Amino acid sequence: MSVFIKLVENRPPKEYANDRTADVSYDDTVEGDSEITYQYDVLPGGVLRILRVTRGEGAVIHAVYAPGLWFRVEGLCRGTTTLGAAPSGWELG
Repeated sequence: MSVFIKLVENRPPKEYANDRTADVSYDDTVEGDSEITYQYDVLPGGVLRILRVTRGEGAVIHAVYAPGLWFRVEGLCRGTTTLGAAPSGWELG
């Protein structure tokens, strides 16, 4: 399952500022024989982490978003760091 992030308008990270988009998507893919999926978790302070997961290996932190940069995320939630967030989505605020 892919992860979709809705960013706070007018505050996207530098790499997205030129596109003037307030959405970021991490799409699942296949590289060689390895299936790569993206998941997320939210730390108690509201920090959003995007995790890159390859079958047979551990999750690797792929990206991190500060609490003030995002307000909604959808996709597969990993772990219990979300403090009760629903597995299908999490909204800050």
